[in-house]
Amino acid sequence: MTTRNYTDEEIRYVQSLYRKTYYWNLCDRPGLGMAPGNVMTHQKIQMRFVRNYLKRFGDDILTETRLSSNIRITPDISIWQKLRYNNRLVECPILTIEITHTRQNDRYSDSTIRMAFDLFPSIMESFIYNYADNTWHRYFRGTDGKVHLEENKDYSKALRCHLHTLLK
Repeated sequence: MTTRNYTDEEIRYVQSLYRKTYYWNLCDRPGLGMAPGNVMTHQKIQMRFVRNYLKRFGDDILTETRLSSNIRITPDISIWQKLRYNNRLVECPILTIEITHTRQNDRYSDSTIRMAFDLFPSIMESFIYNYADNTWHRYFRGTDGKVHLEENKDYSKALRCHLHTLLK
C-alpha cells in the first residue's frame, strides 16, 4: 500500500468540507490523516506474530491486555501460562513483547519492561521489536535476580525459538 502526498490546497479543501479548524493539525504531509508512526504496520506485525504463534504453539497469547487489573502495564503481546501459586493454578504472564518504531518508544518500553519484571515475578523474558530498523532486544532475569539486556537478540528460551521466525 502506498500513500500519496497531498498538497496544501487539497488539505485546505478537505478542511473546508468538514469546517473543522483543528483538521489541519491532523494532516501530515506524507499522507492525509496518516500518523507518522504508521499504526497499520504495527498492527499487521502484531497480528502476523499472533497468527504464527497460534499455528506453532496453540493458545495463551493475548494482545493489548493489561498484565493485572490494578496495574496499567499493557504490552503489545503477552504470553501466559498456568503456574502453581498458593496451591492453586493461576494464569500468569511469562513473556511480553513491545513493538515499536522509534528510539523514543524503545526508551519508554525499556522502563516499562523493567517495571513489569519488578511487579510480575512470573515474567521470564521480555522483548522489544523495533520494526523501523528490524532490531530485537531481549530482557531476562539473571541468576543474580537483576534484569539484563541483550542487544540484537530474538531467541526466546521460554519458547525455544527465534521470534523473527514468527513474523514470516
